[in-house]
Amino acid sequence: MPGDGMTGGHATGQRPRRDLGRLGILVHVTRRHLWLFVGDVLVGIVFFLCALVPGLALRDFLNQLPGSDALWGVPLAPLLAYVGFKVANALGAAAWMAVDTVFRYRVYTDVRTTLLRQMFARPAALPLKVPAGDVLTRFRGDTVEVAEVLGKRGFQLVTSALVLSGGSLAVLFVIDVRVTVLAVLPTLALAVIAFVVSKEIKRLRAVNLAAASSVSAFLRECFAGIETIKISGAAAAIGGRVRELNATRRRAAVRDGVFGGVLASTQGFVTLLGSALVMVVVADGIQDGTFLVGDFALFVYTLGNLGTLVAAIGNFVSRYQRFSVTRGRLAELTPSGAARAVVTPVADGVVPDGVVPDGVVSDGAGRAAPSGDAGRAAPVLVVDDLAYVHPNGTPCFSGVSLTAVAGDIVLITGQVGSGKTTLVRTLLGLLPRSAGTVTILGEQRGPGEAFTPPLAGYTPQVPHVFSGTLHENVLLDRPRADLDAALEASTLSRDLPHLTDGADTEVGPSGHRLSGGQLHRLAAARMLAHPAAVRVIDDLSASLDVETERLLVQRVVERSRDGVLVVVSNRPLLREYATQVIDLDRQ
Repeated sequence: MPGDGMTGGHATGQRPRRDLGRLGILVHVTRRHLWLFVGDVLVGIVFFLCALVPGLALRDFLNQLPGSDALWGVPLAPLLAYVGFKVANALGAAAWMAVDTVFRYRVYTDVRTTLLRQMFARPAALPLKVPAGDVLTRFRGDTVEVAEVLGKRGFQLVTSALVLSGGSLAVLFVIDVRVTVLAVLPTLALAVIAFVVSKEIKRLRAVNLAAASSVSAFLRECFAGIETIKISGAAAAIGGRVRELNATRRRAAVRDGVFGGVLASTQGFVTLLGSALVMVVVADGIQDGTFLVGDFALFVYTLGNLGTLVAAIGNFVSRYQRFSVTRGRLAELTPSGAARAVVTPVADGVVPDGVVPDGVVSDGAGRAAPSGDAGRAAPVLVVDDLAYVHPNGTPCFSGVSLTAVAGDIVLITGQVGSGKTTLVRTLLGLLPRSAGTVTILGEQRGPGEAFTPPLAGYTPQVPHVFSGTLHENVLLDRPRADLDAALEASTLSRDLPHLTDGADTEVGPSGHRLSGGQLHRLAAARMLAHPAAVRVIDDLSASLDVETERLLVQRVVERSRDGVLVVVSNRPLLREYATQVIDLDRQ
């Protein structure tokens, strides 16, 4: 299978696999929907072959007109055949559209689902390789290109047009070989031109996509920082930057569109030039009766079919070259950065290849070796010699160990920048540890494999809130019956009377209708609504007043007595409850 790069394994002695090229990606996608793909091809071929019959019927109709003595004579049969197959051709177009639409949307869903699962399986705290604002652009546009290359605007169109052109040429060769050769010369010439300019198509596509991505990424940053822009009086400057980026994008889109449009518009030119050559060659034959009018009409009709082939080839070459760019852009969304990952499904709880950095200590299969004394009851949480090294090689922490039983409260403290948040993310598997093991209720995870409910729950320092109602954000996949207890434990129930629709209040994009303290308590309620043996809260009392902080601490501690509570904080109040303290300033 052709490839544009290599992707390696992590186990010692594992031989690197060749990455998938454009053709490899398309083959993998097609295999999952093979029968639908074959059906799409066959329906397209039948649809195109229906176009042969009207041309033949028109030829017979015109050739028989001079010999017909009555209005309802022999020419009526080819006329009815012409009309009938034109109707059949229209019905075939509808059938092909239906089958092809199903096929393409299956491919869209397949590729997008695989990409989502790849991204969900990656350590959540690792930054994306592309700007967040560009991710949606790639999900929306680039995944579509995978199906478009295969569908009725790409490979399927070329296949059907080739069959139609082959049948048409066979008929024309029977009529007159010399005229047929002259008629197809423009088609061959333009097909060669399309292949010659294919590299330029690829370059223009890359420039156009990069320009579009820069606009999307910058606009996302603007929307996220609109308050900063306003208080800084930078609206005019930001507006100028947006106009500049859009101007660049416009120029790139114009070049890309014009270049592709010229190739796509060659069908009319081929028909016109071929018709002119045929007229020049057969003019004398039509006059002396050696070349019939119906034969000439068939040639002109068929040249339109050949023009369709040229347009199809030009469009396919353009799409296939652009797909080279698309392949790389989609690969950048995967943890490994390999194109193979775009078509490689990931099972739940499995870390994709390419995530665990060099230097990770594991059992060679990606999972940490088990530890502990089997002769005594296993504690809830065991952390053994945990360490993390930043991707740039800078050590963050090392040698962190603890054993916690039900009811324990572990407090993690340290100065700003000491690695508190990094520690809890590594403990939860949101970052791939560099050494050590983590065990919850006797179950372990490999580096970068996240602990999730019912093993662990997490309230991050900067919680994420989805557009929707408050109760939808709290519950996610939990039943509504769990809502009241979670809101009470997080103290958020005290705020419900002041909200427009109580728990059904729309929180708005990024939760902008809630205060900072309400957002943090919403995240705590979300964690408490899901059962977990170990609950981790990063900066429990962020944005809270003293009274609310004390009440929240009391309720969270009470709800966590059957498991272990890990809290990141430098507040004195938490030391009153802590049974263990990890001070990263002393590590």
